[in-house]
Amino acid sequence: MIHIAHSQGALVTALAAKQLSPLEMNQIEVLAFGGAAALRRTTQTPFHRCINYYAVNDPLLWVVPSAEQALRSGFVGDNEFCFLAPRDGDPIADHHLLGPTYAQALSWEGQRFQQQHQNVAFRSSRCLVLFFVALLH
Repeated sequence: MIHIAHSQGALVTALAAKQLSPLEMNQIEVLAFGGAAALRRTTQTPFHRCINYYAVNDPLLWVVPSAEQALRSGFVGDNEFCFLAPRDGDPIADHHLLGPTYAQALSWEGQRFQQQHQNVAFRSSRCLVLFFVALLH
């Protein structure tokens, strides 16, 4: 299962995770965008996968200590944080989930999902079916 959280949704996710068992958490991939809380994969929160995307000009980045520390330290190789160059330049616009900065990361995650969970034959046959349905209409 993939869970997408944005802004204060990441904080709600962190609080809700306390109600889940380790087995339940291990079945969830968490994608957080501009989160008011950084979600980490730990022994207490053994998510299947966890990644926090932050635009480097996102105002929430500076109120989440672990995210700010990761950015300041350079955390090369940390696969739980991904810092994005702002696309718009306006911190408020770059914070929006469907704004240009986070939309690009959502697109990457969508492509990753397709590559990992849908094989080439499935994707090809789906395209053919959609093509023939379009022809019929």
